[in-house]
Order: sequence, then structure tokens, then C-alpha cells
Amino acid sequence: MNKLPTSYYDAEFGQIISESNYWTLAQCAVLGDRCVPICVDFEQGRIGELSSLQRKAIGQALTLPSDVLHITAPVVLQNYDVYREMIGDESMPPLANPIQVWEQVTFSYIYVSPHIEYNLHIATFKLIAECDWEPEHGLEVRFRNGVADDADQIGETGE
Repeated sequence: MNKLPTSYYDAEFGQIISESNYWTLAQCAVLGDRCVPICVDFEQGRIGELSSLQRKAIGQALTLPSDVLHITAPVVLQNYDVYREMIGDESMPPLANPIQVWEQVTFSYIYVSPHIEYNLHIATFKLIAECDWEPEHGLEVRFRNGVADDADQIGETGE
């Protein structure tokens, strides 16, 4: 019986360790002052092999600009505002500055999916997080070519 590896070394990204259902890089992405783990899924049966688009997405996650939270805040604020309108103003105050939306978000990890399996043709990764305004479904912020272009509840973001 062949035992599946629990870690392997990638020449470009270093150690990648099997944890729960994901492979997690030893390196983290930096968002503001927070270190966020990067988790990858490999193509079926191809453990240890990252596609060129996955490599590009990981590289983009590792080199996010220091002001990424400022740049990304409007995309996340739009999701916040949609919920605010749905439930009414009382429980969700309007935010004076878009950057304040991050005060209600707890980062979980960055997820890099198998691009072929999901028919992705652009380097894509998702920031998976908990958010105060939708605790049941959390928050998923999609980055394509290193830029946030969509925020929705986990599993709802369009590919």
C-alpha cells in the first residue's frame, strides 16, 4: 500500500505541507499587517505538480502590494453594502471610509484551485475569510491577475 506524501519541496515556493484537505505553503501572503496561509489543490492525481497558472497565482499572492487592503476595500465594501441594504441600516452602520470594512473581516487563507478543473484561463486565487455581516457563509474575494475583482459569499463568486 503506497502512503501518500505529507509534504514535498517545490523549487520555486519551498516546503508545501498536507494539512486537512489542502496543501499549505510554508510561506504566507502578507495582507496589511497579517500573514495569511496559502493553500493549493492539485489536479486530480497530480500531487506535487503545480500548473503554470497556479504558479503565477501563488506568485501574485506572495507579492501583493503593501496597500492591497486599501486597493481591495471597495470590492469588499460593495458586498457589505448589498447586505446592509437587505437587512436595513440599524444593525450595519454605513462606513465613513471603505478601509473600515476590514475591521469586520478575519482572514482564513488564500486558496489556489486546480485551474484546469475549474476551467480558469487567468491566474486566479481567492481570499477566504469570516465576516461579521454574514457569519454563516463568510466572505470570498476573488483575485484575477493579482487584482481583486469580485467579493461574495463563499461558493457564490463567479468563476
